[in-house]
Amino acid sequence: MQITLISPPQNYSKTQETAGVVPPLGLAYLAAVLDPEKYQVKIIDAVGEKYWQTYSWQDHGLRGLTFEEILAVIPPDTKVVGISNLYTFAFFVASEIARQIRKRYPDIKIVLGGAHPTVMTRQTMSRPDIDFVILSEGEITFPELLTAIEKGSGWEEIDGLAYRKDGEIVINPKKKFIKDLDTIPFPRRDLLPMQNYFKAKEPHGSASRDKWTTMIATRGCPYGCSFCNTPQIWQRRWRPRSPKNVVDEIEMLNREYGVEEIHFEDESLTTDPKWVVEFSRELKGRGLNVVWQTSNGTRAESITEETLDIMIEGGCTQIVVAAESGSPRILRDVIDKRLDLNAVVRSVKLARKRRVFIACYFMLGLPDERVSDVMKSIWLAMKLAFLGADEVVFSVFSPLPGSRLLERLIKEGKVHVGDQFFSGLTPHGDMLVSKSYSDYIGDRQVVFLKFYGYGCFYLTKLIFHPFKIVRSIRNVAKGIQEIKTERALRTWIMRFLGKEHQGRTE
Repeated sequence: MQITLISPPQNYSKTQETAGVVPPLGLAYLAAVLDPEKYQVKIIDAVGEKYWQTYSWQDHGLRGLTFEEILAVIPPDTKVVGISNLYTFAFFVASEIARQIRKRYPDIKIVLGGAHPTVMTRQTMSRPDIDFVILSEGEITFPELLTAIEKGSGWEEIDGLAYRKDGEIVINPKKKFIKDLDTIPFPRRDLLPMQNYFKAKEPHGSASRDKWTTMIATRGCPYGCSFCNTPQIWQRRWRPRSPKNVVDEIEMLNREYGVEEIHFEDESLTTDPKWVVEFSRELKGRGLNVVWQTSNGTRAESITEETLDIMIEGGCTQIVVAAESGSPRILRDVIDKRLDLNAVVRSVKLARKRRVFIACYFMLGLPDERVSDVMKSIWLAMKLAFLGADEVVFSVFSPLPGSRLLERLIKEGKVHVGDQFFSGLTPHGDMLVSKSYSDYIGDRQVVFLKFYGYGCFYLTKLIFHPFKIVRSIRNVAKGIQEIKTERALRTWIMRFLGKEHQGRTE
């Protein structure tokens, strides 16, 4: 039985920072759990296959394979197509792929999975071209669904599955989660264009080595921040793979692909400091020439002197601390993030004395946020720059379906969830187009505050750590990535000069 798994083209804007050319690990995990004697699997990573190609579709800018190119490489004997839909703003692209597949191959069963279909299941299933939605993790659900499709029935009993019965949408709630993640095979990277990821060199963070890749060592997050939909996807469960299992995968990647750098995309990698210590020691004990970073963020409280030293000994080169706001009021009353800002300051103080880069993330334009709250974030960013922080990221809040903040905005009548809302969500990282959800900060004002925050941070860094600025300028000129800002700056410069991915026309 032929199965085709598709990662759609990427939403693209010339004014956004690079959104990342990374392996679609979710699809690679699904491919790994399918019996090779029963299923032939093809993965089409639209971005990875043609990351240098950009084009327009309707009112959207896209990057990667065109819809026609995707259709052209779907094996004609395909029985089931699985489409990944991680982000809400990408839903229209995923649903358009489903529509065009249905038009050309009317008998193919089409399945959607990912964060958006999981939290917006009924809205996703309202598209007639989509036959099924898999909620949350699919390593058990997807094989069970394929068996049911072969039999022509049986999906009524499958956990975490949405389908139609007599024209009505039926949603089986997700109740079963994999307890032992070590039982899942490593993702099928052999079905992905690994060399293209190396050549693009566009991770979510920064790649200091030529051969890098992403990994997931844990699933879920035990915290309940109101801006995040992770609790709705994973039910606030945090499940780690064993340190040995994670290092086994790293060793395999090093051996088979020459990978020298790992970027962990976990929601909360450092939740258990004991796990971090065991992992770091296991990796160091293998003697592999591999470095790693927490590119998706960590809790500041987990960064202690002992833990950080062991992480660095185990190859950690960069940590990202997610402060979100410098205003205790916003942390406490708006986003429900129980964070001691002193822990953020302490983590930067610890990092500056060691050979590790540290970044801090903030959000702007949150509901109830005032300019005075933003200034507290900027002031904290300046303090961190003075203490030696290497970079800061100011992102504009975007309401995620399934999050408590979106539910609040809906109740207040400030957001009406529908196609217009989904289409209007700004792709991550657009530097000039943003929407503020604060009654006290306008759309243009939040863009100004974002640039003002960057200016204050880097001016402080220039004054107190000028050699770091000089080093970054040198890195940008030479195409070296030590921090994300250097990668983004070079990308914008090359894009402005018309030389981004120059020569890639095949």
